[in-house]
Amino acid sequence: MRQSGFVALAAAVALGLASCSNEEAELAEKAKQEATSVNQAEAAILSGDFATALNILGPLAESGNANAQNDLARLYYDGKGVPENDAEAVRLFRLAAEKGVPAAQYGLGEAYESGAGVEQNIEDALKWYRLAVAQGRPQAQVNLGRMYNDGRGVAENPLAALRLFHAAAAQGDTQAEFSLGTMYAFGRGTPKNDAEALKWYRRAADQGFAEAQYTLGNLYEDGTGVMRDYAEAMRWYRSAAERGHAGAQNNIGRMYAEGLGVPKDEIKVLMWYELALPGLRGEDAGKALEFRDSVAEELPREDLDKAKELATRCRDSGFKTCD
Repeated sequence: MRQSGFVALAAAVALGLASCSNEEAELAEKAKQEATSVNQAEAAILSGDFATALNILGPLAESGNANAQNDLARLYYDGKGVPENDAEAVRLFRLAAEKGVPAAQYGLGEAYESGAGVEQNIEDALKWYRLAVAQGRPQAQVNLGRMYNDGRGVAENPLAALRLFHAAAAQGDTQAEFSLGTMYAFGRGTPKNDAEALKWYRRAADQGFAEAQYTLGNLYEDGTGVMRDYAEAMRWYRSAAERGHAGAQNNIGRMYAEGLGVPKDEIKVLMWYELALPGLRGEDAGKALEFRDSVAEELPREDLDKAKELATRCRDSGFKTCD
């Protein structure tokens, strides 16, 4: 009798273990399917197919998938595929951040820092950035580094900023590379070092970071840390201009006006100022407008029309056909 009891008990245990094993297998399969779906949604986002991404992410986020909540939050935050809704983005970022998703922790920190969708709170921004930094999120490393460099919510600490920028740059983050260039150029947290600044600016520029390309253009035009080279300056200004950098477009126009690295060409001057002006602000815009008008006053109507035609062609070609 006792033996049969032990047999029954063993059978029950075996059934229980089998049930647990089946549940674990089902959960693992569900997680795998959800991960595949999130990957498909992220691929759709990269291709600009936001409708497909939203169709996938919505149900997953509703069911509690943290990565889907983060991706959906980013779409709401950036207004891609949906009307921009910072409050909804913050709600979703928080759900994912509390589950430990570093991208969501960074996004929530970003929202708290700017006051987008939530009352601005620098302490909370720092808290969430630090949590994301602890998991190696490069964008959070950059933002926390910037806050240390600027003394925003913390004691100013350029050395801490430099370390954070290096950590993010080691992961290929272009903003971090550009920031390192600036730190070495101005001697923040480190002795001033033009060669090191140039190295980091160039790394960011080679990856298509427009502000770094513009900065390299300035360095080569002025001969700061490098031999003055107007042709090289123009090359970097062109690269930045193709990415919509208004300052670079303005400088190209000025170089055509002065004949620096290119022959003087007043039509090209007007063309590039026509392209630059919508993106310039404040004093820069005022000076550019004044200079553009002074050049235009000296040209016949057909040249003015030609400059506008060239500007339209350049813009419509994505800045590929500008000569």
